[in-house]
Amino acid sequence: MSESGGMSAAGQTAGGRAAAAGSVPDQRRAWMSLRPRSSAPRQLDFPPVRNGLDYLASVVEHLDETESEVRPRDVKYAVLHLQAAVEVLFKARLLAEHWTLVFTNPGDATRKALDDATLNSVSPEKAITRLRTIVGVPISDKEQQALKKLTEDRNKLQHFGLTQNARAVEARAGEVLDFLIRFIDTQLMPYLSTEEQRETAHGLEDLREGLGNINSYVDQRMKRIAGELRDDQLENVTILCPACEKVTLVLDEAPSTLADEGGYATCRFCSSFFEISELENRWFPVPWNDEGRHPDANVCPWCEAVALGTDVPVLSEPEPVHFCFSCSRIIKELAPCDGCGRQIDVSAEGSAPLCGPCEASWEPEPEYELPYEGPEDYGFTEERE
Repeated sequence: MSESGGMSAAGQTAGGRAAAAGSVPDQRRAWMSLRPRSSAPRQLDFPPVRNGLDYLASVVEHLDETESEVRPRDVKYAVLHLQAAVEVLFKARLLAEHWTLVFTNPGDATRKALDDATLNSVSPEKAITRLRTIVGVPISDKEQQALKKLTEDRNKLQHFGLTQNARAVEARAGEVLDFLIRFIDTQLMPYLSTEEQRETAHGLEDLREGLGNINSYVDQRMKRIAGELRDDQLENVTILCPACEKVTLVLDEAPSTLADEGGYATCRFCSSFFEISELENRWFPVPWNDEGRHPDANVCPWCEAVALGTDVPVLSEPEPVHFCFSCSRIIKELAPCDGCGRQIDVSAEGSAPLCGPCEASWEPEPEYELPYEGPEDYGFTEERE
């Protein structure tokens, strides 16, 4: 190159030798001197939707098992960034509906506070309420519960430190991530400019690919676990895990650290474990009677233990059932005994409407027979015949 265009070959060689002979800081300074310098500082440019997509991209990077092993630290930052995405994207949708809705108190809203970003903005919980009741965004109760749990996880991680099973937190985060991608597609895209829609659509393609990797990993694990439970004949004692909400919690299976102790259940998906008594309380039905309590609401009709749960999801059953946490009996239908009123299992076809004790003590009444009628009852005698 010419002198005006840059260093000559000899100059490059000499410079290379000098750099090689010099110290590391000298080499770094020489390299920095060759970098182009901007006339103005770089600007942050993250409007709400782009900001939310960037947070979600970080979530996918942390949770994508195809990229690298997901560690507890990855789950931590996935939760923090996912909650940030929720707040940003929900406020973007409220802003599209009406700018005052992003204020904690819309009655105190001012354009200056909005433009200066000095407003007290709406909390995530209130944002969900406004989206459902004012904007009309379809957010199911299950999705709202998942968003609430995410907020709780984030607050604990941010302020107090969260001690919880990483797999369970990861499963909940994946559910919210799935919801948010649909939310962007259906609730935010219509309000964006053509250029913003193009940029957002491109970002969503990458996010869907990452989400597909996450879901594929979950699906593969679930298929493997389902096969193991089937082979071990444990499907009828595998119920919903309260931590990860997968039907992979095996009763009477203690974790390795408590292998010699009974009364535990362990999740094959997230490895959380629970005492059986905790599970009983979760699925005990609401008791009732004239005083507000049914005396036999939680009594198993088979083993008579006070351990009968209701609406329990069990892997072997297509619908939630009554389940005894003492004898592991599945009961699909209960009805009161015709004799004493206690609840009995009437699932089996042709089952009697009596409990065991009532059936054992029941004696059929003698069959009524009409009195015998002879010819004499009608005035006939042998002589007259």
